Amino acid sequence: MSAARQSSQIRGSVMEAIGNTPVVQLQRLFQGHEVVAKLEYMNPGGSIKDRMVRYLLRHRPADVRHVVESSSGNTGAALAMASAVLGLDCDVTVPDHTSAEKVKRIEAYGARVHPCAADVPESDSRNYQAVAERLAADEGAWHLDQYRSELNRQAHYADTAPELWDQLDGQLDYFVCGIGSGGTISGIGRFLKDRDPNVTVIGIEPRNSGYRPVITDVANDGDFGTVIEGVGKRRPPPAFDAAVVDDVIQVDDADALAYCHRLAREEGILAGGSSGCVTAGIARLLPRLHGRVATVFPDSGAYYLSKYF
Repeated sequence: MSAARQSSQIRGSVMEAIGNTPVVQLQRLFQGHEVVAKLEYMNPGGSIKDRMVRYLLRHRPADVRHVVESSSGNTGAALAMASAVLGLDCDVTVPDHTSAEKVKRIEAYGARVHPCAADVPESDSRNYQAVAERLAADEGAWHLDQYRSELNRQAHYADTAPELWDQLDGQLDYFVCGIGSGGTISGIGRFLKDRDPNVTVIGIEPRNSGYRPVITDVANDGDFGTVIEGVGKRRPPPAFDAAVVDDVIQVDDADALAYCHRLAREEGILAGGSSGCVTAGIARLLPRLHGRVATVFPDSGAYYLSKYF
């Protein structure tokens, strides 16, 4: 095709179609309040992790032909999609409670999935992160290592955050975000505070996750365990920047799942468990918040139909 016939609306691949996701107001759930959500499940790979994976792969060594990552599902799917485009071999380790839809999604792109024991400490050799490290070493592959890499939060600082800022014309008072690897809240939060130090950044996580004790003086009162995929850790990984976050609140699984259903039935937004978790957190916070609240919905409820709906 000649240059004259090429259209600015045509992307060279799905990797170039990542981003420019819409921001919508949650009008029925939060009447009388201005709460907006950026729908990251509208990325071509189906989640916000498309952005991070694209950014990390742009920084990979030039000779890499095989990639490995540990994931609760969405990073794995994003990496599998990108690997299909770039012609890379791809292996993904996941906790064995990862939804069937997520596992099938990764495999559909041609990647290999390795289910690992979920309810073991991160130091255990059966943990999905440990298995990924061992697999990468044995295969001579490049391990993206989202939980430790600074590139995780840099991706959201360079990509997600400027897009959100422009869409809101720089007008927001609170950024409320679920915390999983910690990269999203750290990267977006840092960008927003660099532009406006008055923006308050609040993290949302499941009950007894490890972030709240680091940010506040409130200790957990039990062991961490959740059915919500993609949020919560026993302890914060290195990708998390605690200096960015002003507060963290915890949400019960039942409340998170209830808001997944309410988002679908009242807003027409079929969102995943992490989005339900952050929405439940916003509902608790609203009585003490005054101003525009922004969040991101990382993925779609379509990936959890057999688990949450």
